[in-house]
Amino acid sequence: MKSVLLLSHLAVVLLAALALWSMRHEFTEKATTRLEWAYTPALAVVVAAVLLIVSPGKRYELWVAAIIAGLLLGAAMAMTLKINQDFGHGLIRVPRTWDGLGAAALLLLLTLARFVTSNVMTRQSGKFGVLGAAAAFLAAYLVARYIVARFYKAPRAIHLDMNRGYNPQRTLVN
Repeated sequence: MKSVLLLSHLAVVLLAALALWSMRHEFTEKATTRLEWAYTPALAVVVAAVLLIVSPGKRYELWVAAIIAGLLLGAAMAMTLKINQDFGHGLIRVPRTWDGLGAAALLLLLTLARFVTSNVMTRQSGKFGVLGAAAAFLAAYLVARYIVARFYKAPRAIHLDMNRGYNPQRTLVN
């Protein structure tokens, strides 16, 4: 049982690191495909699910409240994104944003905290479920941000001719 928890904690740290890595297009302002935009929320949901499953404190009402708050805040923040899209190539680009990167970085910190406290320090949990709720909040934030940006903002975006992996250096108006 101990080795299963250790492996799950290590896997979650790796997945959270991959989620943060998949956000690099927002930092570099490069055009990426719609599928690449979906990697981060998908990985965040898996990370949050694993952290909720291994959480010693099962506080479902806290988790539901965190998910609802994350969905609302993520949708609100997605409405502020300035998006350009190349409809022919299926590419999306946003200017440098910090909210998604911050959420993915915090998710990585939460997984590292779970790994260190559970496997390295072997301390007893307070059984409040706060770490799992925080992970659920961040995952819901990233999911809502993606859904609103991809399905509401992007279809209304201005078309620019873009190439995958490049920054066209044009002003984003949306």
